[in-house]
Amino acid sequence: LAGGSVRSQTIFLEEFDGGASTTGFVVDQLNVTDCRWEFAPDSAGAFDFSVDGLGEWPAGPGFDSSFVFLDSDACGGTSVVVNSFLTSAPFNASGGGYQLLSFAHQFQARLASFIKVEAFNGSAWSEVYGQTGTSVGYPNPTTVTSINISDAVAASPVAQVRFQFSAGWDWWWAVDSIEVKTVNCIYPAGLAISGITTSGGTVSWTDNGSVGYEWVITTGALPDGSNAVASGTDANTVATGLASGTGYTVFVRSTCGGGSSDWSAGITFSTLITNDECDTAVPVTVNGDDLCGSVTGGTVVGATASGVTSTCFGTADDDVWFSFTADAASHVISLIDLTGSTGDMYFAVWSGTCAAPVLVPNSCSDPQAATINGLVAGQSYLLQVYTWTATPDQTSAFNVCIGSANIGIGELAAAPVVEVYPNPVSDVLNIRSVDASAVNVRIVDVMGRVVAQQPMARTVPVEQLSVGTYALIATDAHGQAVAHARFVKE
Repeated sequence: LAGGSVRSQTIFLEEFDGGASTTGFVVDQLNVTDCRWEFAPDSAGAFDFSVDGLGEWPAGPGFDSSFVFLDSDACGGTSVVVNSFLTSAPFNASGGGYQLLSFAHQFQARLASFIKVEAFNGSAWSEVYGQTGTSVGYPNPTTVTSINISDAVAASPVAQVRFQFSAGWDWWWAVDSIEVKTVNCIYPAGLAISGITTSGGTVSWTDNGSVGYEWVITTGALPDGSNAVASGTDANTVATGLASGTGYTVFVRSTCGGGSSDWSAGITFSTLITNDECDTAVPVTVNGDDLCGSVTGGTVVGATASGVTSTCFGTADDDVWFSFTADAASHVISLIDLTGSTGDMYFAVWSGTCAAPVLVPNSCSDPQAATINGLVAGQSYLLQVYTWTATPDQTSAFNVCIGSANIGIGELAAAPVVEVYPNPVSDVLNIRSVDASAVNVRIVDVMGRVVAQQPMARTVPVEQLSVGTYALIATDAHGQAVAHARFVKE
C-alpha cells in the first residue's frame, strides 16, 4: 500500500514494565470495592491473576508478561463487589492535531460486568469506549483498540484518561500498551461492512474530507503491507474473494499530506457459511466402522438461524446442515476435534425434505456423540448442528463423523467380563473396574441395537430403559470392545 504515516508525536506510552506504571497511572482507592487493578500478574498483592479455564495468559498484539489487570474471579466469592479505576497522569492535549488513544486488552465478560474508558477535558469526564455482555480479545489473541479522543479532551492542557472495570464475581479485564499520541491526519469514522455474503461484503465509512482513503481486510492482524486478503481505495466498494464461514477484520485509513493516518480500529465480521440453510446441506460420508476414517469439517462461523425448529433443546440460532445416506438401522454420529469459542454443541437428525423435515425420534443430542436408531438403510437424512448457547458470534469448528454402531460377536466375546451392580438394576448401574483404555460405554439390547451411549464413567444411568436384558460394552478410542457385562433392567 502506498504512503507512509503522517507525522505523529507520542504523548505517553505505558507498558507496565517491571510490574509498575512508568507514566504515572494510579489506582483509585476511594471507591468501595473488594479488589482493585494490579500492575503485574506476579505482583505480591492479595488479588493475583487467575489463569482462565483454557489455561492461558492473555497473549496477542501489544501484550507481554507485564500488564495491568483486574481479575474479579481472584477476589473472593459470589458477594464480591468490584468497581475500580485506573487513571493516567494529566497530559497536554493543547498542541493541535488529533489525539489518538490506543490500548491492547482482553475482556472476559460475564453477567453484568462492564468495562469503560473515559477522557477528561479539565472539567468533566466523558465516555469514549465501553463494552458489556460480550468478551473482547477472548479467547486469545488479545485485541488492540484505537479511539479518536480529540473531542473528549478538547485540547485541554490537563487532559486525562481512565479505565473502569465494574463487576461482581465476574471474570476480568487485562490491559497493556496504553498510548496517547497526536497526529495531523485522522482515519475516518463510521467504518462498516454490510451486505455480507459467503464471499464478501460492502465496505463503507464516513468521508472526513481527506484527499483519499485505503481499506484493507485481513484475517485479524493490523495491515502490515503483506497480509491483505482484500483491499481498495473507494468507499462502498464490494470486497470479493473471501472464504465462506471465516472471520475477518476490515481497517481503513486516510491519505493526506503525502502520507497516511494510522489505521482505524478494526471491524470484525464473518462471511456467511455455505451450509447455513437446510437446502445447502453438505454431504457426509458414512463410515463402515466407528473409527472415523472419513470425516467432514464444519463450523458455525457466520451461521444464522435457519428457522427449522423442534422440541430439541439449546438455541438453534447458528445451525448448519449436513446430509447422509444411512446404510443400517443405527449409526453413531459424533462431533469431534472441537475448537473455537465453545465445545457445547447440539445436533438433531431429520428425515424428509427441507420443505417439510420430520425430526427422527430420539435424535436430539446434547452429548457430542450419540447412537441414532430407527433409521432406514438407503434413505437420506439431514443433520442439523448448532451451539447450545444463545450467545451470538460463536466460532466453534468441528469434524462430523458418522459410523457404524455395531460390535461384532467375536469381538465382544474376546473382551473380558466386567462386574456391574446392582444387578438387576432400576436406575443407576455401577461399574466395579474396567481397563484404563476405555473411553466410551454403550448399552445394547437383545436385538443388538445400541440404546444408550456415554463417555466412560463408573456410573451409568439406566432408568430410561425398558424392562429387559442388556449388554454393557466399554470401548477404547478406536471403538474396540475392552470389557462387557450382562445386566437386567427391572
